[in-house]
Amino acid sequence: MNGNIPILRVLGIPIKVNVSWFITLAFITTMLALRFYPEVIPPGSKYREDEAVHWAMALASGLVFFTSILAHELAHSVVARKQGIPVRSITLFIFGGVAQITAEAKRPLHEFLMAIVGPLTSIALGGVFFGAWFLSGASEKDPVPLVLEWLFFMNVIVGIFNLAPGFPMDGGRVVRSLLWGISGNFYGATRCATVLGRSMGYAMMGLGALALFRAFTFIDPWSGIWFLVLGIFLEGSARQSWTQTQALNTLGKYNAEDIMSRDLETVYRRATLSMVRDRSARRRRFMLFVADEDDQVLGVVTEKELASIAAQRRAASTAEDAMLKADRAVTAGPRDDGAKLLQTMEAEEVWHLPVVAESRVVGVVSKESLLRIIANRLIQRPSLAGQP
Repeated sequence: MNGNIPILRVLGIPIKVNVSWFITLAFITTMLALRFYPEVIPPGSKYREDEAVHWAMALASGLVFFTSILAHELAHSVVARKQGIPVRSITLFIFGGVAQITAEAKRPLHEFLMAIVGPLTSIALGGVFFGAWFLSGASEKDPVPLVLEWLFFMNVIVGIFNLAPGFPMDGGRVVRSLLWGISGNFYGATRCATVLGRSMGYAMMGLGALALFRAFTFIDPWSGIWFLVLGIFLEGSARQSWTQTQALNTLGKYNAEDIMSRDLETVYRRATLSMVRDRSARRRRFMLFVADEDDQVLGVVTEKELASIAAQRRAASTAEDAMLKADRAVTAGPRDDGAKLLQTMEAEEVWHLPVVAESRVVGVVSKESLLRIIANRLIQRPSLAGQP
């Protein structure tokens, strides 16, 4: 599970909460309850000393704020899906939220739209909260207007901050889309945007370190720690994104027929699941093809299908009972490039893809083989990687 807790589905997209998110929620709630709201509520208000109200305001602020973050990520996801790009899930974590969009945009305009819609959604939500604050009376003494005012400011700040040109933030992706559109070179545009992202990360780290050692007073030491952590996260994310782009660029030079194994492992449909397990016992991930008496492929069995059979049914079940039927299996074509293969595997959460030519299975590509190519080209020969 990797610390991610599924909570619901929105528009068919799984929404998860990482355990680290609770740290941020606790931090925001505590700061608002103990420092912010007690200070901004004027002395003339009856809620000035009411700690229970302060905590209620703080918790409501934190929960609604993260709901706004979720709306921001949903906006990215909806635009991505309209372009035919799969979205695996959205996860709220310590630094906000992230949509797991499993492929890159095909055109600069698509990239631009996917990136810009998130910040625009946050700014639009800020406008909604401002309108609600105005309609509620814009009082400086009552809890509801104060919470709405805080949500207005925070959503606008999130929108503007995400427009900063630090890849892989939204603003960095906007920059990449513009560079890509001008140059026609996706790889080069990514490299330039990554340099900007890493530079921004280093700048935030430096600013945070100076604030931590009280080199200036307009940022307090506690905020300096947050700047330092955010800078480390941004620099690491930019570096990881560049490595991922290099990996996909490397895989793009190979086709499925160059990578696939032609040695297809087959079990007959009436084989017991214990026999299937024995065949796969030495492998961490596996794919077996289920065939009939005429050697026609009926389906596939992976660890995913085996896990779906209840323990009490396994002794009496066969490969045919567990298999995913051939017409439902995700497949690849012989000319599909390695980058597309890896992105398909990530989107479908599988470790193998059957390669089909003229309605016949001719091979199988494993994720291990793709990762081995990346390791050989990028890790063992770093001089060819071209660090930004």
